[in-house]
Amino acid sequence: MDTEDGEDRLSSLPEGLLEDILFYLPSRDAVRTSVLARRWRTVWKSVRALRVMESESYQSANELNGFVNNMLLLRETLPLNVVEIKSYHESFDEDHNFESLRYIEHWVRYAFLREVKALRLYIMDVDVMLPDKLLTSSKLEKLELTRVVSEGPTLDFSSCPLLNDLKMEFCNLLVDKITSPSIAHLSVTYCCFKSVGRTRISTPNLVSLQLVDCRERTPLLESMPKPVSAFVRLCNRSDCCDKSYEIGDCGDNSCKGCPGSTGNSPSILLQGLSCAANLELTAKKTVFVFRRDLTRCPIFSKLKTLLLNGWCLTRNFDALVCFLQHSPALEKLILQLPEVRICCVMIYLLELSFNGVF
Repeated sequence: MDTEDGEDRLSSLPEGLLEDILFYLPSRDAVRTSVLARRWRTVWKSVRALRVMESESYQSANELNGFVNNMLLLRETLPLNVVEIKSYHESFDEDHNFESLRYIEHWVRYAFLREVKALRLYIMDVDVMLPDKLLTSSKLEKLELTRVVSEGPTLDFSSCPLLNDLKMEFCNLLVDKITSPSIAHLSVTYCCFKSVGRTRISTPNLVSLQLVDCRERTPLLESMPKPVSAFVRLCNRSDCCDKSYEIGDCGDNSCKGCPGSTGNSPSILLQGLSCAANLELTAKKTVFVFRRDLTRCPIFSKLKTLLLNGWCLTRNFDALVCFLQHSPALEKLILQLPEVRICCVMIYLLELSFNGVF
């Protein structure tokens, strides 16, 4: 930006400050600043961020791939703090999809080679299989994956000792176990788990959890000893039973959902959440997971705030009562009830009495 006397104050800023400015720009815009002035010509090469999230601004997958590959070839061999890549959205044609995903694995490998701290990978249209061995880094702190497939015995993040924040959305997590000794914040939304058996989640360092609207079998949570804040919303069809019951299962051995639903473990979710400080547990009424877990309900000794919705309002209120009896430190209870029609009966009331409430 030139002043009245022709001085370019922006270009006179220190090199490090110019790099900080470009750090927050999409990489394409950062490269374009090279034509502003001689001082800007090579600044983008030292920026410690690769941001290619505006894939719709490219004319084709070839154009996007060419830009990213050339940029990686020309930039300085410096560490990367942030890598954000959104694959090109083209069509459901196999050839086009191949081109849009052609270099994803190469770019992820490059990011880890440059000791990336935060990686965000957004795959459009189709799921992409990433070798689990690529998801290993001694520097990675934050990982966000969208539409990524993982198959095999274990999705193991033990080789990412600094990984603190993991978000997975619309992923296919067809593994027996997800494990990390370091993750503190975990968000799993709209993901698909195994249809036979349950994926076990082992994250002993967790302090916040989001498990929202996942498909197939609800994953089984192993012990989380820290005072977790958790939001769990269940709507999956595989863990449903249309029969009416209070706590436990329907007792029908021919039911496809209830018998054997927990495998060798007495609990799917609640035992793993027993040290939680704040819980939001919502589900469709036909989802049996919470009611089944209450047959061996743990003591929620640290629980301060609890939010439940209509699943707990069974005919005899046994589920709600059980939860309250096992939450000795509870300070706040929120019942998220469905919309009801309120009718005033006071004009018909002749007598009102209370029994056994004092």
